[in-house]
Amino acid sequence: MINKRLLFILLLLGNVALASADYNDAMHSFEEQEYRQALRGFSSLAVAGDADAQYMLGRLYEAGNGTPQDFVAAHKWYNIAASRGHRHAAAARDAVATRMTRQQIADAQQAARAWQPGSVVSPEASTSVEMLSDRERVAGIQRELNQLGYDAGPADGLIGSRTRNAIRDYQGTVGLPQDGLVTTTLLERLRNESSSPAPSSSAEQAMRAVLEDSFRDGDFRRDPAWTVLSGRFDVDDRGLRSIVQKPRAVGSETPTEQPRRREEELGLAVLQLILEQAGGLPPRATETTPVPEVEFAEPARIFVEAPVGNDFALEMELASYQRPGSLELGVFQGSQPGGGYRLVYNPGARPGLSLVRLTSEGGEVIASSEGTLDLEDGRFHTLNWSRNVDGGMEVRVDGRRVIQARDLHLRQGFRGFVLVNYGGEYSLRRVRLDG
Repeated sequence: MINKRLLFILLLLGNVALASADYNDAMHSFEEQEYRQALRGFSSLAVAGDADAQYMLGRLYEAGNGTPQDFVAAHKWYNIAASRGHRHAAAARDAVATRMTRQQIADAQQAARAWQPGSVVSPEASTSVEMLSDRERVAGIQRELNQLGYDAGPADGLIGSRTRNAIRDYQGTVGLPQDGLVTTTLLERLRNESSSPAPSSSAEQAMRAVLEDSFRDGDFRRDPAWTVLSGRFDVDDRGLRSIVQKPRAVGSETPTEQPRRREEELGLAVLQLILEQAGGLPPRATETTPVPEVEFAEPARIFVEAPVGNDFALEMELASYQRPGSLELGVFQGSQPGGGYRLVYNPGARPGLSLVRLTSEGGEVIASSEGTLDLEDGRFHTLNWSRNVDGGMEVRVDGRRVIQARDLHLRQGFRGFVLVNYGGEYSLRRVRLDG
């Protein structure tokens, strides 16, 4: 029994001595400014639960020594070290927090809560994120982004415009600052997301209403709370109402010019404006429908937070009162209504309705209706827009299918519903979003 106890004590002391030697080696590398080597040494100890190594790892991430500067990772390791009794870690954590956004602090706190000694991020990644080289980290991010449906290019570990744009696209989708930077926190988040169970399909899980408003209370500012970004909105007995001065073509019109052609030209100009604002390519003009120079009044923009998954069902009761004009409505991603899918309605124009995808790379028309949609008859019309888990989308107006398309570029959920009046008079009597 004594021999067994002695052997256990000797083994324990040997492990402590080995860990101490590893820490001293890492500290020596740090003092010699061999930061990459120090990062590897501190990382292996930090993962095993060494509070001193965790604190030093936080310092490396905060300063960007041996690794890209990453305040989220620094906050995470300071927080873990503080919880394990390191006397300087809490102060360092609070100091770096003053340089972070609320979202970054929330991400860091979540990462610290999820951390376990000796744990790894995902079954596929036996190597700790902190121990990867810069090229391995980039390749890992490219792999994860491609699996999630973002075009990050080949997983070669070389950072280029496709990878940067894919990172910004993903960041905008999940509500992060769209800086396009490669960080260990980003790779950890992507790995966690790809290893999460896939959501049930809409056939397996019944949809529920995440937004339903008929504006009968006479106030769009509460229950639910809509946010006006520009222009003016009112509520009357016909619902949410918006009036914006109609877009006007610059230059004189000849007496023989057909009103229908002018409406089509103005509709094309508005669609071009929407795509250009997103950084996309405008639709091609033709000899019969050139894109004129158009004067626009300030658009009226309003949105409401209503988080929904990637598959959804949207129903609206809408009335349009004048031509020409243009109305954009749909689901958005990001902290402000930017990316996402939109329906663009152009009264009297051809096409009358266009389905548009907006991302950090720009805007693109996915599909359009045939001919015009003449909704200016003083009545409300029902628009139904559905999207399934396979990216299939269908748009119906008063029960008649006008658009059918499939798009898999946007794989994440959406943050809410947005409406933009570029010109004209409209009433939204009811909106319901299921997901």
